[in-house]
Amino acid sequence: MSLDEYQRKRRFDATPEPPPKLATKSGHRFVVQKHRASHLHYDFRLEMDGVLKSWAVPRGPSLDPADKRLAMQV
Repeated sequence: MSLDEYQRKRRFDATPEPPPKLATKSGHRFVVQKHRASHLHYDFRLEMDGVLKSWAVPRGPSLDPADKRLAMQV
């Protein structure tokens, strides 16, 4: 689905989600999103070769580098 079609189908005034914006500068991007699905987890997305690859992190991110976190690619 194209971004134009996605924006046409969405009602941004009815949901708290902001409309998408395309960045003009190139570079690497990452996103960490709190996802309240059937089980609370966090989605970690990392841009690789122009594609956002995604991992589910059940326990969430940590600021302590010694903490180990499971991340499952989805």
